[in-house]
Amino acid sequence: MSRAAAAARGGSARDVLPSQQGAGGGHGRRRSRDAAAVKLEIMHSTRYRYAGPIAETVMEVRLRPMDGNGQRCLDFKLELSHGVKARAYVDGFGNHVHYFNLVRPHSGLSVISRSTVETGLDPDAEPGEELVQDFLRFRSPVKEVDGVVELARRHAIADPASAESVEGALDELALTISREFTYDRTVTNVYSSVDEVLELRAGVCQDFAHLFIAAARAMGVPARYVSGYIHSPGEKIITASHAWAEAWVEGRGWIGFDATHPVRTTPHHVRLAVGRDYTDAAPTRGVYVGSATGTMSISVKTHSVG
Repeated sequence: MSRAAAAARGGSARDVLPSQQGAGGGHGRRRSRDAAAVKLEIMHSTRYRYAGPIAETVMEVRLRPMDGNGQRCLDFKLELSHGVKARAYVDGFGNHVHYFNLVRPHSGLSVISRSTVETGLDPDAEPGEELVQDFLRFRSPVKEVDGVVELARRHAIADPASAESVEGALDELALTISREFTYDRTVTNVYSSVDEVLELRAGVCQDFAHLFIAAARAMGVPARYVSGYIHSPGEKIITASHAWAEAWVEGRGWIGFDATHPVRTTPHHVRLAVGRDYTDAAPTRGVYVGSATGTMSISVKTHSVG
């Protein structure tokens, strides 16, 4: 009997930011604190198929959009095949986690979430100092290596006491990653480390978020990983979720930086979960018991309402 991982990748095959989105829609532009709210409906479908029956699946998912920092989840439903019922808890980062255990033989499994979320709201009050400082800690795959130190040196903050100076340095960091690294879904996986990405000079949104976080922390700026979605008008179906980083700027709070594009995040970025790195915020994660090989397919549909 073998035990195999069933984690879903955070990268998206269609990482295309909506053009002409107004506030926050371009490099170096700060999102307005009173930007018009956007209401979105999202359907996220993950389907697993196995070559033969497996004995058991244990899984946890972080698919409910977060509340706070300019976002509010209005409705959420989780549909699991085989009549499975999930239990829920809130983890140490404030993420909503649903977990379940399917203990009878099965050759497939579907996990479908349906959400209604409002974004672009006024950000909430600042979190406590203890929580912010936690994101300064290095933890694999976000770690300090020579290439990270060099990135941090190239984007040194001229005046750490100035929010504008900090934000400007982080904008330039995101731009550098976008310019100097190639988006390529074939060269990395969910276990790839920052030093691998630096060597390959390529990766996906997950890798670019990890690289941005590592460099920001080396610059002395608290930073965290964000998994979520990006809504693109005209793109109704997305093949996976998206990932970016948030950095803590004193007096401004958590600010999102999407190094894949590169831009500040907009109301079209929907936050699912945050953490120190991908392992804290993976949309789905689990194991199954059995010897059969398996495949996974993901479909995400988003559309604006109202």
